[in-house]
Amino acid sequence: MKRTLIASLILMLSINIIYAGWTETFETAATPDGQGMIASDITWAWWGWGSAAVADGSMMLVGADDPFGNVTSWIQTDQTIDANAEITPESVTMYLKIKFTTTGTPTDGDQIHICVATDPSFLTNLNVYTIVSSPVGIIGQFYFAENASVGVNHPAIAYDVWWWEKIVVDGQSISVWAYADGGAPADTATYSYTADNVAIGTGMPSLIIAGVTDDDSSTVLIDEIWYNETPPTSGISDNDPIASNYKLGQNYPNPFNPITNISYTVPQAGAVKLAVFNVLGEKVSTLVNNVVTPGTHTATWDAGNMPSGVYFYRLDAGSFTQTRKLLLIK
Repeated sequence: MKRTLIASLILMLSINIIYAGWTETFETAATPDGQGMIASDITWAWWGWGSAAVADGSMMLVGADDPFGNVTSWIQTDQTIDANAEITPESVTMYLKIKFTTTGTPTDGDQIHICVATDPSFLTNLNVYTIVSSPVGIIGQFYFAENASVGVNHPAIAYDVWWWEKIVVDGQSISVWAYADGGAPADTATYSYTADNVAIGTGMPSLIIAGVTDDDSSTVLIDEIWYNETPPTSGISDNDPIASNYKLGQNYPNPFNPITNISYTVPQAGAVKLAVFNVLGEKVSTLVNNVVTPGTHTATWDAGNMPSGVYFYRLDAGSFTQTRKLLLIK
């Protein structure tokens, strides 16, 4: 009995480690509701100025005058907004797929800021560090209390092209990589720095993103976010006429009773397995187990004969594997 309990405990701990991450593909179109909530794969809180909406597979941010004297649009998520959006501020690896567009004059005033070290009182003391990037400027660091950017130029970042940003936070050490869509991050970070003034262990457990648009015609687009998850390196860009990456979407609705839908995308024909597991790691349903064509597909799970609780679904396609969490409430 003792061995069984120990084995079960190890399995549960492993599940907690494996499923700490989440992915936002912005495949579900959405606009802010009356409370400013935007429900795509996960739910985002819009801060209420500028505009923020999900359309055509991307989050679109356009700025307007904000309380800080800039032209911005802010969004935020955490587990108080969406139970699936677990934030680990002192230790995280995240990837974002980004594009800037404008029909006006190119300017380094078009920017995206990813908050990476945030004091809980940052709205009053401005003690927040971001990774900042601009299509004609830098990729590097920004500290609101000093209102200053420092960084380097990178050829992958330009208008009207998708590019990737990889961010690693380890305590107060922050590193960022920039690389072209279809490529992969280099062995060495593009830029690194230390967040001196936000103490380890006191970071705000929330992911906050600000799009800055210096021109009314500019837009900041975010196509994907992988938070403590790793996107597959396919070497296929969005210019190709087929799906560019393997993707496993968040089920919808979630929570659900008793039917939910799960979308997944594969860039090439091949064998695909999609299965559902309980918290003990036992397979309870196989949704897909055959060869599928390239593109986006949807599978349906009818959990009418299953008890309420947390379940996990896993996609296996070629060398790609991803698992996500769903919640059945009856």
